Amino acid sequence: MTSDGDAPPKRLSLILHGGRADQPPVRHLVTWVREKGHTVDVRVTWEAGDAERFARDAARSVPAPDAVLAAGGDGTVNAVINGLSGTDIPIGIIPLGTANDFARQAGIPDDPDHAMDVVLQHPPVRIDTAQANDRRFLNVSVGGVAAEITAETPQGAKESLGVLAYALSGLRKLTDLRPYTARFRGPEFNLQCKVLLFAVANGKRTGGGTLVAPQASLTDGLIDVCIIEALPRGDVGRMLLKVRRGEHLGEEGVHYVQLPEVVITVRRPIVVNVDGEPTEARRLVYLARPKDLQIHLPPDTPEP
Repeated sequence: MTSDGDAPPKRLSLILHGGRADQPPVRHLVTWVREKGHTVDVRVTWEAGDAERFARDAARSVPAPDAVLAAGGDGTVNAVINGLSGTDIPIGIIPLGTANDFARQAGIPDDPDHAMDVVLQHPPVRIDTAQANDRRFLNVSVGGVAAEITAETPQGAKESLGVLAYALSGLRKLTDLRPYTARFRGPEFNLQCKVLLFAVANGKRTGGGTLVAPQASLTDGLIDVCIIEALPRGDVGRMLLKVRRGEHLGEEGVHYVQLPEVVITVRRPIVVNVDGEPTEARRLVYLARPKDLQIHLPPDTPEP
C-alpha cells in the first residue's frame, strides 16, 4: 500500500460481491480508505441484478460519486459497467473473482489495497466497450464449446480449484462436441460455416488467461472477431492449446477480422458467454462502443 499524497478526498461507491463480503482484506480495505479521509459507500450484492441496480442508483445519486468500484470477478465488473451505461462516471476494479481476466491483462493488482491505490492515485482514462444485443461488455464474449465449458463449471469447483476447474470441465466437454452451423455478417465480411467456437473481443484474454484475441485493442473503436471452424475430434485439443497461447491465427479453419459490428445467427440455440456470464441465443448483434467508458487503470497498462 502506498500513499496517495495530497490528493483531495474522493466519494466512492463500492459494490461488493456478497460471496466476498466476509474476507478480512476487504474489510481492511474499506477501513483504511475511510481513515485517509475518503467517503466509501458499500453495497453488498445478494442476488442476480443487485450489482447493476446498485451501480445505476449510485450514478443517479446527488452528488454523484467520483468512481463506482466493482469488487468481485468479471461478472461483477460486467454488471457495474451496465449499470453505468449512459453515464460518464468512472469505474474502478477491485479484483476478487476466480479468473479476473480483464483486471489481470490490464495490470490491476490482485491485492485489494494495491488495486485501490490505482483508483486513488491515477486519473481515469477513456477506453472502448462492446455490446452483445442489449448487453454491454468490457472484455470478451465467446460462443460454442468455450462458453459451454464456463457454463458447466460448478461454482464450488471454481472456488476450490480456480482456473484449473475450467480445464477439467473442458476435458469432459471434448467427449460431447456438437458443432454449430453459424452465419457471420459484418461490413465486407460474410461467412457461413460449422463452428467449434467463436469470440467477439474488446480485450485480449478470457477463460483464465486464454489469449483468444491477441490483436484486440481497447482504443481502436473495433471489435475483434475470431471464428474457429469445426475440427475432427482428434484435432480439437491441439487447437485449444494454440488458442490458449494465442498461436491460432493463420491456422487452417481460423478466421480473424476486426469490425465495427457483426451479426451472428445460428440454427439452434447456442451458449454464449458475455464477460463470464452465460446465456443462450440464436441471433446476436455485436457492436463496438468507441471511447464510452472511463476507467481507472495503472499507468503502465499497455494501450491507454
